[in-house]
Amino acid sequence: MVERYLKSEKIKYLFWGVITTLVYFVVRFVTMALLHQAMLPVLIAQIVTVLFAFVVNKFFVFAANQSRHVLAQLLRFIAGRLFVAGIDFLLTYIMIERYSDVFIRLLRLNKINFQTFPFGLSWSWLHGWIHDSVSLNAVIAVILIQIIAVVVNYFISKFMIFD
Repeated sequence: MVERYLKSEKIKYLFWGVITTLVYFVVRFVTMALLHQAMLPVLIAQIVTVLFAFVVNKFFVFAANQSRHVLAQLLRFIAGRLFVAGIDFLLTYIMIERYSDVFIRLLRLNKINFQTFPFGLSWSWLHGWIHDSVSLNAVIAVILIQIIAVVVNYFISKFMIFD
């Protein structure tokens, strides 16, 4: 029974979704650090992860390997991911670019002392990524957006692409 559960489509989707999300986070956070802005890294991360996600969803999750449908599936997959990318851009704009101060106050991130543990340790990997309330808000927003994206992408993939 456990073996059947581990081979279920939802578990495979969750596993590959986590891997895809890790790819997304690495690409997005690295490009955010290199480019020092919020919007272009969304585009770069979306392109990389859409291609990665199509391959793993088609061949490992939904086992939809009928080669004659690859182009149609790819186009539908891209359309679905463009929809989710639109949600990503919209929420990034709202939560990071335009109204970050609202979310910072709402989540009380401005009350955190970033000079104390774990943020204040110069050797800590957190120090490079999260050094003030603005950067913490960005990380929280990206994580929340990705949770929404995984759920929406599953339903799009399951019912509109690899049906």
